[in-house]
Amino acid sequence: MKKSYNSLALTLTICMVFLFSSFSLNAQVGVGTTTPDAQLDIVAPAATGNALQVNDDNTTNASSSVWVRNSGLGYGINLQTLNTGSNFPSLGITQFGTGAISRGLDINMDATTGAYALAVFQNGAGDGIYNQINGSGIVGVYNDLSDHGGIGDFVDLDDNDGTGVLVYGVDNGAAPTSGGDVFAFNGIVRTNTATGAFVNGGVLAGQQFGVGHGTIITHSGTAGRNAEFNITNAANADAAIFSVHLGQGSAIVAQNQNNAITGTITVADFAYTGTDIDDHIGIEGASTPAAGWGIGMLGTGNWYGVASIGDFTATGAKAFTIDHPQDPANMMLKHFSVESNEVLNMYRGVEAFDASGKAIVSLPDYYDSININPSYQLTPIGAAMPNLYIESEIANGQFVIAGGVPNKKVSWQITAERNDPYFQQNPEKKQDVVTKEGSRNGKYFNPELYNQPKEKGMFYNANKEKQELTKVRNSNTKQLEDRKAESAEAIKEEKVEDKK
Repeated sequence: MKKSYNSLALTLTICMVFLFSSFSLNAQVGVGTTTPDAQLDIVAPAATGNALQVNDDNTTNASSSVWVRNSGLGYGINLQTLNTGSNFPSLGITQFGTGAISRGLDINMDATTGAYALAVFQNGAGDGIYNQINGSGIVGVYNDLSDHGGIGDFVDLDDNDGTGVLVYGVDNGAAPTSGGDVFAFNGIVRTNTATGAFVNGGVLAGQQFGVGHGTIITHSGTAGRNAEFNITNAANADAAIFSVHLGQGSAIVAQNQNNAITGTITVADFAYTGTDIDDHIGIEGASTPAAGWGIGMLGTGNWYGVASIGDFTATGAKAFTIDHPQDPANMMLKHFSVESNEVLNMYRGVEAFDASGKAIVSLPDYYDSININPSYQLTPIGAAMPNLYIESEIANGQFVIAGGVPNKKVSWQITAERNDPYFQQNPEKKQDVVTKEGSRNGKYFNPELYNQPKEKGMFYNANKEKQELTKVRNSNTKQLEDRKAESAEAIKEEKVEDKK
């Protein structure tokens, strides 16, 4: 019975406090204490039970259960957990509502304030904010900037080491053995401005002002591409990857450094795999710094520096160029190819005549497999031989020269039409005059030689023209440049003495 009287007294005391407070009660009131140090001081000495409980049982009441209006300079509500052994939070919010927009906590800031809506000061070794989703939700933090745009997350590390955003998609960060279908970053953007020198939007943009890398992506899995860039709109004529270097290095460097490769690999694969009928180019290199300078493409190999599977052509001279043997530091030596309107192979040699004035010439054993229609050229050596002639034409890799002077020599040369399987199956490749058909018509290999604009070039490519690097133009960029995130010390935190 005494416990019931005490409970009743406590209830009546609280009711009286709120009743008298409406009459501007200035005295300090204590509940559970005789020495209150606040306008209302409630001390719950019991081992169980709430110190203060407010129940609003009317389901149609749209007002607040507790409404605190603070006109002073301190906190509206100040919560302190004084038990150092407690594992419970200072504030617990449980939302049982099932409405479509029901929420656990709302913070509404006045439209005229520039203050933070939420500030968290972590002075210990724990996390600043811990967010755990145990239900069917899929979004950890939802930032709605749809009204006026802005910055979803701003992370300021100043000059400290750190990571702006770290995503774990594995079971163990130190020794991962499994993981889910996770994207550490996935952005969906529909930029509503034209691209060009300035771009007003993109999935990812950043600036590196230090000496580190702009982007580092390391792939340690047994399969999967390290990076993939796709353009899926057939009308888009821009490059999938564009790189500009204004410094002293290469715009792109690619190396494969594996010392134990099965089979043959290609360090850089470029291929047009569509079916459009035009002279699409797998790879193009251009370097035209000044007249007489620049190498469009350079190949270095211990077997072949350049290999062409198919025909090879050039509009200029075909030559070998080496350091001049007599002045290698200052001079170059060039020898040029002999051109022909036929596809020809040439063989030459010197033979001695026997006592009868004949010479039998043996050609390589593959000769008959790759040649037809030979022509012969003979030059006597050591004496005049006006009666030189071909006694027997090439058969089974041999031919006979007669009419020579015994024990003298003859220089011979065979020029034959190439006839290996490639030209047997592609006889049109031997044509020396070819009509320009389709998109080739009206175009020139060297339009400048015929006073034509460069755009009429057979392989004109606007991407070879100098292009300016893209500049990010975003209203928020200037805000980031002008703003320095305020540190924890800059935000004055009101200190409330712990109760003893």
